Amino acid sequence: LARRWRLGRAFLAGDAAHLTGALGVRALDEGLQDAANLAWKLALAWHHGARDTDSDARLLGSYETERRTAVGARLRAVDQAQPFVRRSGSGLRTLLPGGVSGPMGLLTDGHLGRGMLGGRTAYGRSPLSPSPEALDGARVAAGTQPGELVRDVPVTLLDGSGSWLRERLGGRGGDLVVVLVAPGTGVWDSRHWLRAGLMPELAAAVTRLPLEAELVVAEEYAGAAAHTVLAVRPDGHLVAAFHGARTGALQACARALTGA
Repeated sequence: LARRWRLGRAFLAGDAAHLTGALGVRALDEGLQDAANLAWKLALAWHHGARDTDSDARLLGSYETERRTAVGARLRAVDQAQPFVRRSGSGLRTLLPGGVSGPMGLLTDGHLGRGMLGGRTAYGRSPLSPSPEALDGARVAAGTQPGELVRDVPVTLLDGSGSWLRERLGGRGGDLVVVLVAPGTGVWDSRHWLRAGLMPELAAAVTRLPLEAELVVAEEYAGAAAHTVLAVRPDGHLVAAFHGARTGALQACARALTGA
């Protein structure tokens, strides 16, 4: 695990930044996550002219903070599990949570993207997370914790066309994707619900954000109540979830993403 992942305009990623070993079984995936994490930050810094500023330092510096912490946790799990895999003792069950049945179960979990070796990466303490004070107490539970990857759900765009949430990520939906959970919109013509309820106020708030953002509507999102709004990064990690058209909370999420 490299001690530093950035020096000026040079960044380390993939095998240049970390080697997970055979037991980790996620070397390729971790490298892809490095790329996904860094790409949108570089694009945001470039297009918004944040180079050589404090915001730039926080935005691009968050790459090392988030990814090195995540890979380090994975490597610690590998180090802890390796002796037990070799001797296949009963201690494996007591060491590893989640009811792992043995070495084969541990290795299988790693390949299937679950458990200590294969579970999804979360950036729970990201420097790009808005503070509770900035959100002014607006945060609500949404089935996905801030920093975790969001679920892929069907969404409706403002032009009435259908898509999937993951298809709007990676820059396709801009620097921030805002998801409104609105049950019943699947059976309404979009011409009606675009002018009803929270939509006019929320759509106007999204257009006033200091970065490019897209508003989409999901009929449901597991764990989220009706009228919950999810702010999602381009790499699919949740920034925050709150209820209703909270302009201040949206602005706080956008400012946090830019490193401001």
